Amino acid sequence: MDPPLDWARWFAVALPVSTVSIVLIWWLLLVSYNPARSPDPTEPDIEVKPIRATKESFTLKQYWVSFVCLATIGLWCVEHQIEASVGDMGIIAIIPIVAFFSTGVLKKVPVRCRLLRELVVDAPSRTTSNISYGR
Repeated sequence: MDPPLDWARWFAVALPVSTVSIVLIWWLLLVSYNPARSPDPTEPDIEVKPIRATKESFTLKQYWVSFVCLATIGLWCVEHQIEASVGDMGIIAIIPIVAFFSTGVLKKVPVRCRLLRELVVDAPSRTTSNISYGR
């Protein structure tokens, strides 16, 4: 592509298109499923109660993740200007990986492996041993 597409131009196109798409899809879902209508005609309409706002403040870990993500996006946006210093965009993509693993935000054991271990290894130990199997 000549000239190469930078992040600012990409955002200038992607954000309006995404916004319009989300609004249209939301409207289509509302029209298709009519969420206020009860599936049973004998029951009253469904009442959607508001969600309570959280009273918990941001933790230091959440501030760290927000900072690293915003810094990474910012570096990607100015990548063409700092390309001589950092090289390719892949180098910038490594920054959150290093930042999250080095501070313990991400751990070595992935979630899938942890879930699998809980289902396969830990689950039998949680069952009762006095189950009768028809003997």
